[in-house]
Amino acid sequence: MSHRIRFGEFEADVVTGELRRGGTLVPIQDLPFRLLAALLERPGELVMRGELAARLWGSETYVDSTAGLNTAVAKLREALGDNPDQPIYVETVPKRGYRFVGSIGAPAADANEDSGATPAASRRPRPLVVATASLMTAAVLAFATYQLRANREPVRVAVVLFDNETGDPQLGRLSQGLTDAVVTALTSDSRLAVIGNAAVLRTARAFRDIAKVRDELGVDYIVIGQVQMLDGGTIVRAHLIRGRDQAHVWVNVVKRGDAGEAAFQSAVAGEVRTAIAAHALAR
Repeated sequence: MSHRIRFGEFEADVVTGELRRGGTLVPIQDLPFRLLAALLERPGELVMRGELAARLWGSETYVDSTAGLNTAVAKLREALGDNPDQPIYVETVPKRGYRFVGSIGAPAADANEDSGATPAASRRPRPLVVATASLMTAAVLAFATYQLRANREPVRVAVVLFDNETGDPQLGRLSQGLTDAVVTALTSDSRLAVIGNAAVLRTARAFRDIAKVRDELGVDYIVIGQVQMLDGGTIVRAHLIRGRDQAHVWVNVVKRGDAGEAAFQSAVAGEVRTAIAAHALAR
């Protein structure tokens, strides 16, 4: 059974996460591609926003799924060259969800099996072929999803609410923002299962039990952070802790300097994501 789905000029490989147009690789990030795969599973059907958010981020992830989904759709349309006002592939149903409206072709592996047709004729979609291909698409994607999950379990990561140790209550919002930025950055990687809103992650530092976090949430790694003042400026100490032995495998200090709040949060999140890739995913 082929794992490559053809539509229009495109071909999506649901196992490798690659999108090609006329044989040429099209740059596309992981989340937009997984959004495309979800829509291709049910061509012509409305897929609700909540269902897509659960598919992309899971029910245990604390993330602004509304903004995240809007961004993923925009990036998918950019990769496909699709116009939201006159869509060829992805149609928006306002306040409800999205629908794949393109024509699904025969699976790539079977495209040339009709020996009685000329190359030009074989490229013309026939109603029976399209209907059959739609059913095969759902089966192919379900099989590929099962195969991926069976062969590669995601690394589970818990992100503890960053501690505001400055003594300034106004920096509590910065601590929350840093936590959200890290969660958002990590959830863009499908190899990770990220938990950021469980009650145990909000425990005050003085009463925090890393082993309890590990056991209650079943995580492989834990991210903690401290917002502190140093020489009159704001810094963040970010830590990555391995769950099985509570060992610190990475610690880094990020200084805010003249950076704005959004840039500072992005810098910290980027450092944590790099550390996760190096220590948790390099296996």
